Amino acid sequence: MIYAMQLALSTWPEVEAYLGRSRGIILPIGSTEQHGPSGLIGTDAMVPEAAARAIGERCGALVGPAIAFGVSQFNLGFAGTMSVRAATLMALVEDCVRSLARHGFDRFYFLNGHGGNIAPLKAAFHDLYAASSLAQPPTQSFRLRLRSWWEYPRADRLRKSLYGEAEGMHATPSEVAITQYLQPQAIRRPAMSAAQPLSAEFLREHAGDNHADARSHRAQFPDGRVGSDPARANPEDGQRLFEAAVEDGVADYLAFLAES
Repeated sequence: MIYAMQLALSTWPEVEAYLGRSRGIILPIGSTEQHGPSGLIGTDAMVPEAAARAIGERCGALVGPAIAFGVSQFNLGFAGTMSVRAATLMALVEDCVRSLARHGFDRFYFLNGHGGNIAPLKAAFHDLYAASSLAQPPTQSFRLRLRSWWEYPRADRLRKSLYGEAEGMHATPSEVAITQYLQPQAIRRPAMSAAQPLSAEFLREHAGDNHADARSHRAQFPDGRVGSDPARANPEDGQRLFEAAVEDGVADYLAFLAES
């Protein structure tokens, strides 16, 4: 029987029974940070959490609670942003993985919604693998995978075809559109100036939210948008983007489980 489970809504006997048929778990991770004049502060956690549950329903996978705090120090100049240090996020992820590995999980699929998390997560993965590699005697290995919803091929093609340069880097129309689909009662449409396109050099240098301190970031991007035009977002596009991400996420998660 294919069904979805949420860890937070399960009992320990149910999780123990799940481990009898699968040792994989999907862990959504995002941030709590500003998303421009029209984007919800919870966007980066909301999107991967909803996608993770949809993927879990299709795959019969266990889905963990969202880690809703990420590395967002550059956005602390905007009210409501809550950031953790990279070292804090790494420690949290490593402890969560070790906790679940103790019970028998050995496939950890992190579904990410925030660019600033990518570098710390990859570093945490290296440290987790290193602990296994250096142990004497060697310990049983596990596998970790990181995917950001916007890098799934279908979602990536669709967001670029819908918005082009207006997609920008932060408070993007694609992520705002998905939250409009998920939370239609929370749609905001304030007046905004035209988007300022980002150069190829800027995109290259700042990939993965590689920004400086909060004061300089707000001075450069006073309304929180980074080269984006979220005024183009609508819930219909959001549904298409969400479904495209889920479709690829299902295939990617199942392939991950099948790896030797």
